[in-house]
Amino acid sequence: MPSLSSHSFLVKHGLAKHRLTRLSQAIILGLSSALLFTGCGGDSPTTRTSNDDTTTPETTYKLTVTSPVQLQNALVSIIDTTTGKEIDQKTITNGSEVSFDITASYADGGRILIAEVSGKDNTSLYFDPALGKMASLNAPLHGVFVMLPVESETIVSPFTEIAYQRALVRANNLDASKPDFSKLDLNSLAYANREVYSTFRVNPVTLVPAIDSLNDLSKFIIDTKDVIDPPNTTIEYLNIFYAIGHIKLQQIENRSDTTPLLTFAKRAGADMRDGNLDGMTLAGDGKNGTVFLDNPIIPQQIVNTDPTFNNRTDKTELKALLATTQKAAREGYATRLGGAETDDNKNKLGGAMAALFASLTNPDAKGKDYFATVDFITGQHPSINEGFLSPLIPRSFGAGNYKYAFGLGSLKLTKDVQKIRDSNCNQVEFSDPKAGDKDYVAKTQNIDCEIGANADGILGVYNEVENLVGTYTGDNQCQLTINFNGDIKLTNGQKTFSSSINRDESDSIIRLEPNAEKYLINVASAERNPPEFIQIVITNQNIVSATAGTVTSIRSKPFPKENELDTKDLVCQGFKPVFTKPS
Repeated sequence: MPSLSSHSFLVKHGLAKHRLTRLSQAIILGLSSALLFTGCGGDSPTTRTSNDDTTTPETTYKLTVTSPVQLQNALVSIIDTTTGKEIDQKTITNGSEVSFDITASYADGGRILIAEVSGKDNTSLYFDPALGKMASLNAPLHGVFVMLPVESETIVSPFTEIAYQRALVRANNLDASKPDFSKLDLNSLAYANREVYSTFRVNPVTLVPAIDSLNDLSKFIIDTKDVIDPPNTTIEYLNIFYAIGHIKLQQIENRSDTTPLLTFAKRAGADMRDGNLDGMTLAGDGKNGTVFLDNPIIPQQIVNTDPTFNNRTDKTELKALLATTQKAAREGYATRLGGAETDDNKNKLGGAMAALFASLTNPDAKGKDYFATVDFITGQHPSINEGFLSPLIPRSFGAGNYKYAFGLGSLKLTKDVQKIRDSNCNQVEFSDPKAGDKDYVAKTQNIDCEIGANADGILGVYNEVENLVGTYTGDNQCQLTINFNGDIKLTNGQKTFSSSINRDESDSIIRLEPNAEKYLINVASAERNPPEFIQIVITNQNIVSATAGTVTSIRSKPFPKENELDTKDLVCQGFKPVFTKPS
């Protein structure tokens, strides 16, 4: 949120707000530390009264929706996610913010709301900082936030749009054109914001002063030692310039683009639906029904297919392995954004950031020096780290595909006996007496079965089907949908079967062939009579078939293999290989 030290700048631009009460500070600062809540709390609510003295006053809270750039003739709508209905709509004739009176029923307890900024007609414009001029507001931008019972402020920008798209997927909205807003929850929103921040180094919920010309950018300073009247804080400065740098890159590499800010939001939003800036999206959404995007921001990456990475006991080691596999993608985008292309040019600004600073008149010298010396790959600077917000255990840091591979991998053996499951899901004991001896490489053993599969997506807990999330189309109108939380639906237009991977013991992943990446997922509804299963066969990340059926007794067949169901009520084959890169 804008710091209190930027008060005079905000007054000048018409953005001054009431100071926080101690309670509001505690609430907002505590929650925003998770990159979740936005806004600044005010001192008190207001009430509306009727001429009829018998009418109970209606408590309302002021909500200000801001844009980081000037808008002309733009519509701003507030949508209630619980009902999916619009609460209110106003027009910004010429400016960067508009205020609403939100009734207590939408604020008490914290309600998730959506702010949408869109164009009315061809007179609707926005200031595009990459072009340095007004451009057509011909696509909507969204921001998701939590409305608390305090005076609040939220922002709508390209980066809140990217977080919005990712939050929809995390909340099991795979079709962005027909979202069910009621599925949105706090976890989905918080983790989506984290993923955006850790990828782009832009915190989507940070409130920043609006700009209406390139001259405004020259007023910002990175040195905040003057706490009386700086136009921004260090974190705001970094947020502003990193954000515009990404958009400038869109404009440089697509010179004919007349709306680079909106195009960047659309392209990055589509790419980040799977949680990574990797040239890929959800299964079924990409080129010819694959995960691979047409005209991606970064080259389409290779799908992670080695589940050995997933079984590292040391998370630092696992991150290092994934970071190594994505090194070229991460470094390539960092160089395009602003990093030095060679060690000889280490302290020379390049890429889109160089072009951005070249377009400014008398930009802040220390700010320019920051970007000339910062490591665009790691985000580290040799001296200036004041106000730099921690990504809070990010999935990634920069471009690349950091999702774990689907599969079971192997276990490094120790001298102590370890229990793992064989392909019949029976526990088997293994050990390596020489493990730990000098210069001896310990043996490994394949994990061939895992029961109680997990797909809850909680931070720090591996979601075993995340790499498979999406929509798959097979023969005879068959469609298989795998949601982020493990909810699965199989249909052929006439029959529909559904279940969920939710750590039930009967939910299992079984390796079907020794030393191969061919698996069977059993998704069980053991509480039904007779017990129902959806069985999905997967080879090298690609789904081969899906079958819905029952077993007579789950005690005799708790983990049925392929072709071991007693009845087969729906058999679907011919699924497209979504993880095979189109030629």
